[in-house]
Amino acid sequence: MNNSSNISLQHLTVFHQPKYNLASQLVPIAVSIIVANGVVFYLFGKMRSLRTPANYFLLSLSISDIMTGLINIPLLLVLEHLSSPSLSFTVIYCTSEVFHNVVSISIAYHITAITMDKYLAVVNPFGRFLMSKKTVRKALSSVWLCSAFLGSVPATWWDSWLALDSFALYLQAGHIIFCLCVVFFVPYMFILYAYGVMFKAVSLKRSSKESSVQKDSRAFKRANNERKCLIILLAMASAFAICWIPWFTLRLIYALSTTGWIDIKDQASLSEASRVFVIVRYISSAVNPLLYTFFKQDFWKAFKILILKKHPRRQSLTPSIRLSVTQRYRDSEQQDQLLVLDAMNETGGKRNERS
Repeated sequence: MNNSSNISLQHLTVFHQPKYNLASQLVPIAVSIIVANGVVFYLFGKMRSLRTPANYFLLSLSISDIMTGLINIPLLLVLEHLSSPSLSFTVIYCTSEVFHNVVSISIAYHITAITMDKYLAVVNPFGRFLMSKKTVRKALSSVWLCSAFLGSVPATWWDSWLALDSFALYLQAGHIIFCLCVVFFVPYMFILYAYGVMFKAVSLKRSSKESSVQKDSRAFKRANNERKCLIILLAMASAFAICWIPWFTLRLIYALSTTGWIDIKDQASLSEASRVFVIVRYISSAVNPLLYTFFKQDFWKAFKILILKKHPRRQSLTPSIRLSVTQRYRDSEQQDQLLVLDAMNETGGKRNERS
């Protein structure tokens, strides 16, 4: 067997050595993924207040994450105990690759969609009204369709690829390069740009309200909460980058080696790095639900009520306090309506000037 075929078989069986037991590392990760995302499903199902358009992105992301614990990790554990020349190994290996591709692509696009939703809400005054449930359903349908298409396309040439057909090897390498650009680098360029714009907008809003906290404490609190939310979303994107980009970079190295474009001299070190990243790449599916469950305000409140059984304290209101609260609520509603009307009138005036 030539060097190219040796390298190909090595990258197929790099995680399936009997002496290396993956179950002890992956089973606890799979359990934590299932439990963490199961809590998200439970909270979303029980609390109607969580069913906002923005939170549907998080629910869909949680579906991608739980697929890692229910499908991807079990398939990898099955592959560990199969011999590579068998037909069952080839079938399960191809199935595992499809699911891993689809899930990783969907996670990347979900984080991009979540960032886009927050970007519109912060930058555009009417951004929150643009993301209706109908719009979110269309966006999520596009995310899943693109993920399924890009993730399953390689299955059309895997028979030839496993037979070391040169054209299929180039197709596989080209697909990995394409995914690195379209699925990771381009979305992350947008994410970095969006976070830069959002942090600037929130910082300006926050500084403008610091001098008048007494006059408009609600606006200052809202700006402060937006900044905390941006930090959480940035942490989600960073966790994904740390957990997934090194793994796909290693896949690219293996793909380029099978085409003969690069020569892997230190195969042992690369195999050891691969064994590490096969553990690390799954951690993002356990980290994502923890981030938005324990740090996102509405999920945290629902978690305290339903899981920790800590109901919020209700202050007893005297008739005078109740009247004062009611009057404040009505005044705030009137102010919000006036702001919207002013914005509409200003937009209408600009249109008339243009016409």
